[in-house]
Amino acid sequence: EEVRQRGLDIVVAIDISKSMLAGDIQPNRLARAKLAAMDLLQQARSDRLGLVAFSGSAFLQCPLTVDDSVFRQSLDGLDVNTISRGGTAISAAIETAMSAFTQEDNYKVLVLLTDGEDHDSGALEAARQAAAKGLEIFTIGVGTPDGDLIRVPDAAGKSDFVRDENGNVVKSRLNERILQELAGASKRGFYLPLRGAKVIDTLY
Repeated sequence: EEVRQRGLDIVVAIDISKSMLAGDIQPNRLARAKLAAMDLLQQARSDRLGLVAFSGSAFLQCPLTVDDSVFRQSLDGLDVNTISRGGTAISAAIETAMSAFTQEDNYKVLVLLTDGEDHDSGALEAARQAAAKGLEIFTIGVGTPDGDLIRVPDAAGKSDFVRDENGNVVKSRLNERILQELAGASKRGFYLPLRGAKVIDTLY
């Protein structure tokens, strides 16, 4: 009840690294993450929503707003080429989210949609620091622990698998451990895997 009276400021941070093209959840991880963000938009009618995109770096794609169409347009524009730098800089995503919050009296919420793979070493410390400033962190695991190979389109429009420096195909797996630890850094936060129809209902 107190949360409803004070209002929620929710920043949705979506991982747009190439591992999010893995098809272990259909049609791929990134598409499902974007659908989950749309589900949250439907639920959070009276709340302000913002959007952070991250891979090897992070930026604020959409400042906190109550305008559904602005958030939706920003979400539609996300793909794996939005940020050229590889990796999964979760610490940068958390810090960028923190910079988006402006109203001190609203509850500050971060919803992190990622496979958690190839994360930076400072992610957990960034989560702890943000939680100490009042941020509640909820993590949504996108992918499966068994993982899948990553297909990316080449310049000619054909798709090929991502390979390591030795030419071996790369398999990407969901890292649930780090996502549980990140959510556990905040007082009310928790982790949910993106499986089934009611994940965002449960989250909200």
